[in-house]
Amino acid sequence: MGHRAELDGVAGLLVAIEFADDAHRALGVRWSPAAPAHKKLEYARVFLVPVTPEPERVYLELVDGLPRASVSLPESLPAGEYVIEVDAYGSASWGDGRLDAHGRSACFTVGTPLHRAG
Repeated sequence: MGHRAELDGVAGLLVAIEFADDAHRALGVRWSPAAPAHKKLEYARVFLVPVTPEPERVYLELVDGLPRASVSLPESLPAGEYVIEVDAYGSASWGDGRLDAHGRSACFTVGTPLHRAG
């Protein structure tokens, strides 16, 4: 996919899934600049994206000052193929649309949720 090419002037991020806890539908995500960064990235927004012809990003988490997060996937999330996308910002200006870096993880599979006995 030529996903990053759509984001002119935005630095690339390497995004990796560190762990997956299927029982709790949790993921560990880590990101780093794809090239030496000219600016420190202070904030990041983490999104879950289905691998479909018309994907719609689902916001998961806002991260302050760290290049990693543990995120919970919605229990109602259907089984399927997904990626994690991270939008990173050099300041709290993320609300005004000044994106500084972006990246996406490799594809991973979310299975059917486990039904817990109540």
